[in-house]
Amino acid sequence: MAYFENTDVNKFFEPTNALEFSNETSSGPEDLRHVWVENSITSVVRIISILLLRIGFILVQVGSIPVENAFMIIFRNILEIAVVIFSYGFMGFYLSFGKKSFYGIINYDGYIGDKDADLSSAALGFSACLLATAITSSMFIARLHQVPMLLIAFFTSAFFLPVLMCWCWSNRGWMTMATILEERVSIKDFGGNLVVHVPSAIIGLMGALFLGRRIMKLKDVDRFSLGHEYTSGIVTGYFFVIIGHIGFNLPTASYESSHGLKDYISLISINSLMAMGAGILVVSLVILIITRDTYRYWIIVKCLQGGLAGVVTVSAGIDVYSPSINFAIACVGGFIFYFFSNVIHFSALEDCCNVLAVYLLCGCLGVLIPPLLANGENLGLAVPMRLRLVHLLWQFICLIIIILIIAIFYLAIFTVFHVTRMLKNHFEKLNHQRAKVLYGRLPWKKYFDRIFKISDKSKELSPGSNRSQLNQTFTVL
Repeated sequence: MAYFENTDVNKFFEPTNALEFSNETSSGPEDLRHVWVENSITSVVRIISILLLRIGFILVQVGSIPVENAFMIIFRNILEIAVVIFSYGFMGFYLSFGKKSFYGIINYDGYIGDKDADLSSAALGFSACLLATAITSSMFIARLHQVPMLLIAFFTSAFFLPVLMCWCWSNRGWMTMATILEERVSIKDFGGNLVVHVPSAIIGLMGALFLGRRIMKLKDVDRFSLGHEYTSGIVTGYFFVIIGHIGFNLPTASYESSHGLKDYISLISINSLMAMGAGILVVSLVILIITRDTYRYWIIVKCLQGGLAGVVTVSAGIDVYSPSINFAIACVGGFIFYFFSNVIHFSALEDCCNVLAVYLLCGCLGVLIPPLLANGENLGLAVPMRLRLVHLLWQFICLIIIILIIAIFYLAIFTVFHVTRMLKNHFEKLNHQRAKVLYGRLPWKKYFDRIFKISDKSKELSPGSNRSQLNQTFTVL
């Protein structure tokens, strides 16, 4: 969705898509130097912000995921960061922002070490890969062996995400130049909902489904349960994550030069701040109204996750929303997050950091909103509703295509891991054994035995009996 209003309301021209990464300009040497300087500053801020985001994810994972050794989380994150930097720097950049393109499907011809390499694009590509792998690692870090987790990070950073960047962010990408219902359309994905948030969350979902159901954990039973003393750590972690998202969304000077006169950096920063506040406010009010209990560890965590959900919801069109519309969208995202996070919490799916509710559901919602509520240059208020609906259809088609491609690609990868027994996890086996022991020692187990009239002769019962179902229920939740 990259059609901008001209002075003539009935005419539209097509600029570059979303984040503008090209250093090309028709201005003189002084203007070119000015653009390069501003791009360099933006790249530095983006990289620093994304490193803070990775630190934040480490703090969040340590504060949300029960493990026997927290140093395992730290070490695996550090090693994953190194793998991502290597894989994108030497392979991914070539495919995402190469100088030539094969019909907009894949880019090529361009090495990160070339003297004329687009390093501003490289900084964005590194940041996108580091963010995506941080999201997936929140689903895998304590359940998956180190080797398959690093292989997933390698495939994601070297091949899969770079191809999506080519499709959605490159000026030659096929999703940025298409015709549907006799209208020129282009994908709108400014903050990476379609390239980063949704794909990484789906990868995590597929991995969780392959790894199996979670283990039932009772309060204060597991000696590795988190205590109240870590509240400051997880609060710091989520604020670092939100700061990382704000830095990731900052526009370059090239982007601003190709748009109308506006302070886009301030607009995006203010919209991010308001989205965070809206998400926290909505989740806090809902919790206060429903439970009337807000002074607990996991309630505080959910409020912070609501703020992150608000930022993710508005990311796709954060540069074209007015602050008031941006606040309203973030409120909707926070409410959706709260509802679905409760559904996931009471399900058997292992998602300690609420990745699916924040990045998958809110990310999908955020992809579909820009054609309808964008303001200013992109699809301004004078644009006919038919054109808005055509762009909405294109956003939906691109979302479905990417979801299907992710499912097919990573289904094959996880199937190979499963066949080769690389998904077998020692920690999961220990947790299942603990659950069996716990079930045998529960003081109220005998009352269930009496209800189902189970005697010592119950061994003769068929596997489909009530006793078998009860054992399965409390062994694996």
